[in-house]
Amino acid sequence: MISILPFYAALLGLLYVYLSLATVSRRKKVLVALGDGGDKLLQKKVRAHGNFQEYVPIALILIAFFEYLGAFDWLIHLLAMALLIGRLLHAFGVSMEHEKLIYRVSGMGLTFLSILISSFGILYLQII
Repeated sequence: MISILPFYAALLGLLYVYLSLATVSRRKKVLVALGDGGDKLLQKKVRAHGNFQEYVPIALILIAFFEYLGAFDWLIHLLAMALLIGRLLHAFGVSMEHEKLIYRVSGMGLTFLSILISSFGILYLQII
């Protein structure tokens, strides 16, 4: 049964809406409906939003399968927190006008870690 991950999925859903609204807000400010109009800050907001939607669905699916297959509760919490913190760090780093690469790199590292551990955990539980 999946009982832990929905909490983190909800938090990630809220972050997704925030990133969406930040992008829409910048679009309104610079009057660009499609693309980025060459606005560097809009480019960053679009990529923060896009990167989130590229990585979060697969990560959530993998963590959900891992939880379903019987992974330890503490491990699911750890993976979901790593994903959430990773996405927050990445979005913060990418969205900054003068980006500090450490946030972006740390965010992607935590995201990849949650995906990799979930993937290997699923494979392990399926083999044993």
